[in-house]
Amino acid sequence: MIILYVLLVAYIIAINFYAFLLVKSLRDKDKQAEITRENRAYSSNEENSEEYPPTTQSTSKPPEKTTGKLIITGLLGGAITVYACMFAFKYKRSDLLLMVLMPLLGVLNIYLWVLLFRSGFSFFVWR
Repeated sequence: MIILYVLLVAYIIAINFYAFLLVKSLRDKDKQAEITRENRAYSSNEENSEEYPPTTQSTSKPPEKTTGKLIITGLLGGAITVYACMFAFKYKRSDLLLMVLMPLLGVLNIYLWVLLFRSGFSFFVWR
C-alpha cells in the first residue's frame, strides 16, 4: 500500500515540474519570436528609410497551438502550477480559456488527490 502512495506523490511532483518547465519554455520561445519580429521590422524600416516613409508592420502574433499543451498538462494534474507560472512569468494572461479553466482544473485535481489518499486506493482493488 505504501508503494502506491509513493508513486502518487512522485507522479504529482513530476507533472508539476513538467508544467513549470513547459510554461517557462513556451514563454522563452515567445520572447525569442518577438525579438526576431522586431529585428525584421527594424531592418526593413532601415533599408527603406531614405526612399519611403517608415512602414507600419503588423506586430500581432500568429496563432499558436500551445494552449492545448497547457490544457492537457492541467488535466493530468499540473493545473495549479500552470496557473501560478502564468502569473509568475507573465505568460498568456489574456487568454480567457486558460484563466478560467486552470483554476477549475486545479480544484478538480486537489479533490481527486484527496480522494485517492483518503480512500487508500480501495477502488483499485477488484472485489
